[in-house]
Amino acid sequence: MTGFDQARDILRRVFGHTEFRGLQAEVIGEILAGRDALAVLPTGGGKSLCYQVPALVRPGLALVVSPLIALMSDQVEALKQSGVAAARLDSNLSPVERRRTWERIEAEELDLLYLAPEGLMSEAVLPRLLNLRLALIAIDEAHCVSQWGHDFRPDYRALGRLAELFPGVPRLAATATADAPTREDIRAQLRLGGAREFVASFARPELALAAERKRRGPERVLELVKERAGRSGIVYAGTREGTEDLASRLAAAGVAAKAYHAGLEPGLRAERLAWFLAEDAAVMTATIAFGMGIDKPDVRFVIHADPPASIEAYWQEVGRAGRDGSPAEGVTLYGASDLSWALRRIGGRELPDEVRQVQTRKVRQLYAMLEGTGCRAAAVRRYFGEEAAEPCGICDLCLTPVEGVDSTEAAQKALSAVHRLAGRVGRGRVVDHLLGKTRDPLSAEAALSTFGIGRELAAGAWRELIDQLLFEGLLVEDPNDGRPLIGLGDAAQVRAVYRAERRIVTRRALTRADEPRPGRATRKAAEALTPEETQLFEALRAWRRAEAVRQAVPPYVIFPDRTLAELARARPANAQAVLAVNGVGQAKLERYGAAVLEVLQTQAP
Repeated sequence: MTGFDQARDILRRVFGHTEFRGLQAEVIGEILAGRDALAVLPTGGGKSLCYQVPALVRPGLALVVSPLIALMSDQVEALKQSGVAAARLDSNLSPVERRRTWERIEAEELDLLYLAPEGLMSEAVLPRLLNLRLALIAIDEAHCVSQWGHDFRPDYRALGRLAELFPGVPRLAATATADAPTREDIRAQLRLGGAREFVASFARPELALAAERKRRGPERVLELVKERAGRSGIVYAGTREGTEDLASRLAAAGVAAKAYHAGLEPGLRAERLAWFLAEDAAVMTATIAFGMGIDKPDVRFVIHADPPASIEAYWQEVGRAGRDGSPAEGVTLYGASDLSWALRRIGGRELPDEVRQVQTRKVRQLYAMLEGTGCRAAAVRRYFGEEAAEPCGICDLCLTPVEGVDSTEAAQKALSAVHRLAGRVGRGRVVDHLLGKTRDPLSAEAALSTFGIGRELAAGAWRELIDQLLFEGLLVEDPNDGRPLIGLGDAAQVRAVYRAERRIVTRRALTRADEPRPGRATRKAAEALTPEETQLFEALRAWRRAEAVRQAVPPYVIFPDRTLAELARARPANAQAVLAVNGVGQAKLERYGAAVLEVLQTQAP
């Protein structure tokens, strides 16, 4: 049997899948041949199988470098459920657990070992690994090595030494999000100059995207979550206090919600993570500390109460919804104050000028996508280099198209007003000035040619236009100790607007709605089932929940909803038929097959 034939057999027997997806087969073939590779596969695209399958084919121990303990723990537990000998070395292990793990490593009992980058390169670990036969080295979340990436981690830089420390051992750098400059930096930092590069499509056809300008803050978030009652979701907030406030509001409204952030005591964080993974309709309000460690496949929505830092971060975070392939949603709330805060944050860091410029550009690209008029998914895919990306048909802008309206004349009035007010006032005062409604204006202000020049528009329209001018860099905000002042932005671009050389196009929905509402594409895996099949599905979920509690593991590592739904449809009558269901491997058949058949037979009419 060839190495690739073995890989196919392992895919079916261990992981319960009949065919490789997308670029998996090509990446695995490269590693089996002993060559290095760089794989960029979107969230939910199955990148972990690209190193887990070869690890079970090639002789020796496979090292997997991962940035988060929660992510390592989750993957190790899922592998154990499938009968794979996997373990992790991290700071959460007791001395007894570490000693036992090393005994298993040295006895060649393990197939995969997960480590954090700082753990792998430590003096306590690296010398011991140098004496072992290694099957491969996988560097997961490889974008962390790049200063151009959205989640740069200095500890990842040291991993470039692996090329000389373990010559001849194939290395796979894997990530879900990396644009061309980031990929080039990954190659340079990890010394993967000759490695083949595999970049899959970033299409997520099951994910309906939406974005709207902030209007009512927490109240709007509460509405969005309640509209998705009974579904599991993540709500991202920009601060720890924001996560706590949202969790309190949601819990008071009857939503099963808890907060998660780095300020919580580690034991409490672990407890809340376990709760989220175990519950079918849990909502976690979180900072991005609740990020790459989340591998829950049945998250049905991700809401950004505050926008992310870049399109890469956005795509990773919304991509945590719908990992099981069933319909899911990503909704982002954003405003001009968010943009100003993001730019101030970059400006306050000690960064090389080149890096600062790149990060500033990435922030503006994100807001251009959020404020744009074209398909959101296509805009993201073009950002990652897919020039021929077609409209998705399910995002808010595909479902409720908007047409551009030339608002250059109004923009000229707003810019003129800001110029004449000389950056001494905030946006509310600029709007009042344009409407001629400034309370007790000084005679000098009332005498300005722009005073009352904008009475033809409502105050809300002026506020929206000022937001857009901020998004486009034509206006800027000075924080002014919490009382922001509005001033002119790029002088050359402002002059171009004055001369009508640059047109300002604002969004207007074809309907009369003030804001396009997110498409209701989400549905549970069971909603496509008949009533009788739904009864079976719910019975299987109840069994899975009880089994998960007994083992103290997340329910989805036993079987994801998608597999339970397929079992409910197929109603297998014997063990061989259970094995034919996607997601059921040999180890899981031996472990759970009898119980599944009993549930199905008990529920039979």
